[in-house]
Amino acid sequence: MPYYSTQVLLKAGVSHIGALSASLGFGVINWLFALPAVYTIDTFGRRNLLLLTFPLMSLFLFFIGFSFWIPESHETARTACIILGMYLFGIAYSPGEGPVPYAYSAEAYPLYIRAEGMALATATTWSLNSILNITWPSMLAALKPQGAFAFYATWNLIGWWLVLLFLPETKGKTLEELDQVFNVRTQDQAAYGLRQIPYFVKRHIFRREAEPPDLYAVGDAESIHQAEEGDKGIV
Repeated sequence: MPYYSTQVLLKAGVSHIGALSASLGFGVINWLFALPAVYTIDTFGRRNLLLLTFPLMSLFLFFIGFSFWIPESHETARTACIILGMYLFGIAYSPGEGPVPYAYSAEAYPLYIRAEGMALATATTWSLNSILNITWPSMLAALKPQGAFAFYATWNLIGWWLVLLFLPETKGKTLEELDQVFNVRTQDQAAYGLRQIPYFVKRHIFRREAEPPDLYAVGDAESIHQAEEGDKGIV
């Protein structure tokens, strides 16, 4: 979005000056709403930020793409919806998917390979970013704005499921505790993520008392044993 926002607006029929001005506004929003992440990334949590913002980013990408179906005869409404969707996407992206991967990848590797792991994570991020930027113009031409934005909106939904099932929370953890966090079996982490869904529905939608799921619930004893054995091996 930051790279091609001007071209997207030009395709929507916005003037060059209007497109550049709106892109500038997107950059300002991106910067402003990244500031709260300095606080929320250590209070609300890395995983929670991603779980909150991925669905919102998907929704706003769908909104942008579908706005191109507004007839060109309603130019003002069409342009307003596209710009609104872009700005809302920036608001959702900036405190979540923007800063979290860099903070998380710095914690995910053991100390003895942390520098190499962080270099690999950064290189992977920018390589995929380059692929996205290179392929976007051809995808836009082949799928039209509606299909192109829907494609990436769908990937945001897939990302939400991957975070829910496979990404442990690392906020407030010491280096020793991080070793235990990442020693939990993947299947147990996924089971914990699935248990969070009924808890969230009962607690936050139906407003009923509910016991939050425990990552180390019955059946996860083996994970705890493996984590303790891993800690002994490190010592």
